[in-house]
Amino acid sequence: MAEARLSLISEKELPEGLRPLVLEVQARSETPLFKLFERLPRDLSTDRLDRRRFLISGTTEAFRNLIRENFDLKFAKGLLIFLSEWEPALVSDLIPKHGLIPPQDLAFGVLTEEEVYRLSPALKARHLYFGVEYQGPESLAVEVLRSRLPFVLEGAPGEDRRIIVSASLADLLIYLLKPLEDLEDLREYVERILKELKKRHPDCFGEGG
Repeated sequence: MAEARLSLISEKELPEGLRPLVLEVQARSETPLFKLFERLPRDLSTDRLDRRRFLISGTTEAFRNLIRENFDLKFAKGLLIFLSEWEPALVSDLIPKHGLIPPQDLAFGVLTEEEVYRLSPALKARHLYFGVEYQGPESLAVEVLRSRLPFVLEGAPGEDRRIIVSASLADLLIYLLKPLEDLEDLREYVERILKELKKRHPDCFGEGG
């Protein structure tokens, strides 16, 4: 049985469905936004920038699920059209054969990593994403999965497991790192990750740059 390990990984090492995507959305009317917020899944984070402009972020698979499960919403149709133009391969299987009519009251844009870095500390913590990799025994893998964050699981039942998790800094702290800090086998790795995150983004932890 391998020793349990937990570490940060780069965005390039994330599986396709776990890649983060941060969008800025502008709406002429608030109606499409209200309807979206009523159904917003946990895997997507949103924050208003002003009355009709907001940020929405999550993994690419979370956005795909939003489109699949809410295709009656104008927002989902507009998102699909935007993503089909931005990265066609991401949503090519979701485009209906009869085509789509672009909504005139919604506009989408992708935030670069540099633009996310320039957000306020509170917004940055909610829309800056990291990957975490776990390798080790199944008994501890179960503890990692308790976070209910977006993940990919590898390995056969009863054997050592590999898990990759992708989530915002805020969600990683609340749902993954803080709970795992109580486990002796993973505490040292959690402390290393926290130290690295604070070094990279001290403002998100209330510390000076």
